[in-house]
Amino acid sequence: MTHLSSEQMQQIEALLAKRESELRSEVHMAKEAGVASPEARPREVKDSVDDADERFLEGLDHVQLLRDQEELRDIQAARQRIRDGSYGRCAECDAPIDFGRLRARPTAQLCLQHQAEWESRNPMVPPFAT
Repeated sequence: MTHLSSEQMQQIEALLAKRESELRSEVHMAKEAGVASPEARPREVKDSVDDADERFLEGLDHVQLLRDQEELRDIQAARQRIRDGSYGRCAECDAPIDFGRLRARPTAQLCLQHQAEWESRNPMVPPFAT
C-alpha cells in the first residue's frame, strides 16, 4: 500500500496527466512532420554539407520521438503501479520513495539509493561514441 496521502496522489496523477498530454502532442506533431519515417519526406537537391546537417537533425528528431514514446510507456507503467498499490515504493527494496522525488519524477521506480546504484552499474554511453 502506498505511503502517500490522497492529496499527494492527486498531485502525482495531475503531473502524470499533464506530462502525458504534452508528450502525446509532441509525438503527434513529430509524426505529422514525418520524423517517424524521414525517408517519406521530399528532398531538395543540396550540397553534401547541407544534406549531412539535415540527416543529423532528422536523427536528433527521431531520437527525441523515441524518448517521448518511452516516457509515455513509463507513465502507463506508473499508472499501473497506482492501480495495483505498488506506486511510490522502491522496486528493489520496497522502501517508500520520497514524495519530493516522486513530484520531480512521477515515473520513478527506485529510491535514490537504488537509483544511484543502477546508474553506477549502467553508465550512459555518449551518443556518438563508437
